[in-house]
Amino acid sequence: MEEAPSRYAGETVTYSKVSDKTIKESYARLGNIWKVAEEVGLCGQSVHERLKKLKVALDGNGRKLTGEDVSEIKKFYTDGFEVGDNKLNELCKKIGHNKQYICRAANDLGLTNRKRGLSPQSGDKVSGNLKKWRDVNGHPRGMLGKHHSLEGKKAMSVATKKMWADPTSKVNAEDYRQSASDRMSKLQQSGKMRNRYSKGRMGKYDINGKIIFFRSLWEANYALYLDFLIKNKEIKKWEFEVDTFWFEQIKRGVRSYKPDFKVYNNDGTIEYHEVKGWMDATSKTKLKRMDKYHPEIKMVLIDASYYKDLKNKVGRMVGFYE
Repeated sequence: MEEAPSRYAGETVTYSKVSDKTIKESYARLGNIWKVAEEVGLCGQSVHERLKKLKVALDGNGRKLTGEDVSEIKKFYTDGFEVGDNKLNELCKKIGHNKQYICRAANDLGLTNRKRGLSPQSGDKVSGNLKKWRDVNGHPRGMLGKHHSLEGKKAMSVATKKMWADPTSKVNAEDYRQSASDRMSKLQQSGKMRNRYSKGRMGKYDINGKIIFFRSLWEANYALYLDFLIKNKEIKKWEFEVDTFWFEQIKRGVRSYKPDFKVYNNDGTIEYHEVKGWMDATSKTKLKRMDKYHPEIKMVLIDASYYKDLKNKVGRMVGFYE
């Protein structure tokens, strides 16, 4: 141990002189910042800062949760604990992650039913306090009621394009792109996000007394046509966007597909009809992956030629107008 000058006059502090090599070897062996800190006689923050300066790859607070860590968390929450009894702090030291990380992990594992986000009461309180602060201090960025200039927008556009074009930027990193894909997939699974298209006439349409939201007039017209088939006893029934097919083998990009119409035939078979006025790259990928990963599903593509031919056959049926 050596003595070193303190920031405060008349005081000295002692510290353990540990080489970079020792810290790197210890972390490579233990894989845990807290355990390294205990072994070399430093605090966890010092070890973390030293490893960052040495450009040692860290994950979260040092590493991902191992199977053993997950077992410890499950046992901890199953046994139960009281707020303030310090057991959570002990668990943090044991597996080398902070409270927030462990609580999020417990929530993801289904060990707690706590929903993230503020309650309506807390949200109203925070919003009210923020409005009061702005009334006194003004908008923190000074942009309230203002708009970016044309030059500013161009500068942001150039910077954004440059960022995406740079292969070393964060947005092009493998872990970032995978994380973004995972977030998108979770939002789709939860039903909080739906694909939207600007070229179609989106809105609610009255389909023989049923009000349904469609993303294009073509979809609404095709729904009317399917009702026409039901009346003529050519099919039993149809449903709109009820099933989602996941491509579990795909980890990034197009990972799921929700066909437009589920059609029940008189013989008991089921078909999925997709209305596509124009076929972009993503749509092509979805159909290819459906054919590869769900070959048992029968898909019927209603493209532009099919749709126009259908209009000619049915004549001036209500709804077929452009």
